Amino acid sequence: MDILELDSGDLHLGVLPELGGALAFLRHRQTDLLRPWDQTPTVRRTACYPLVPYSNRIAWGRMVVEGRQYELARNFGDHPHSIHGVGWQRPWAVVEQSSVHCVMRLTHVADEHWPFAFQAEQTLSLDQQGLSLVMSLRNDSAHPMPAGLGWHPYFPRSAGIELQFDAAAVWLNDQQSLPAERVAIPPPWQFAQQREAGYVELDNCFEGWGGQARVFWPQSGLELHMDAGPGLNHLVVFTPPQPQDFIAVEPVSHLNNAINTPSPEAHGIVLLAGGEQIERRLRMNVRQLAAGATA
Repeated sequence: MDILELDSGDLHLGVLPELGGALAFLRHRQTDLLRPWDQTPTVRRTACYPLVPYSNRIAWGRMVVEGRQYELARNFGDHPHSIHGVGWQRPWAVVEQSSVHCVMRLTHVADEHWPFAFQAEQTLSLDQQGLSLVMSLRNDSAHPMPAGLGWHPYFPRSAGIELQFDAAAVWLNDQQSLPAERVAIPPPWQFAQQREAGYVELDNCFEGWGGQARVFWPQSGLELHMDAGPGLNHLVVFTPPQPQDFIAVEPVSHLNNAINTPSPEAHGIVLLAGGEQIERRLRMNVRQLAAGATA
């Protein structure tokens, strides 16, 4: 599978248009900042992939939109819910590219996985300080379409990896991994102060995180700072148990299963009329700390 490569200074980016429009790697010199793709033909082993036209789970693959009931095909093996939209499971077309920039496009025809036609675009721009990601989504169907966007970056779980972000609240999950209760963040899950990510086994959605998160590798002296633009008001953090080789810190526009809450738009869902479009932005800045410096 072809990897489209971008380079700027010490930063190197690999893109996999055919594999869900995903990223294959993001490197600073020889150090991986995102977990590198392991060459297996599954997007879930890539470095980062787009979440479009929704993030995370839609419970049991069922939703009601403007009084119309829809049942979606399950798209992840025997998993009981529909998950992460359709963008991660479709090839994207490259419509622009240079040594530091590329644009990918996905044109979706309504089907059993998502009953609304849409067009999505990803724009990736690499410079010497980091990576800018822009994703847009346009409803090309006649009926109003619920919409959400986000990214699913995986970070390599090198020894001592640290994490920092602040948030107002977190959602506890039920036995089906669906958000059930919004609570104050318990002490073991607090990352307002930079600390080791550890194996706290988070797979939860945080609210009111302010759009700023940092991942730091003390041994390499490198920091990746995520700066999310307006509309990415939720952060899904996934820190699986050993022996998993990653953590995931996912800026997204809405709560997991938001479409099935009494007020989907209060939880970040945008209802797009035919022809309407939304856009979300994420910046990943890379910083190399001087020897002995603290973050």
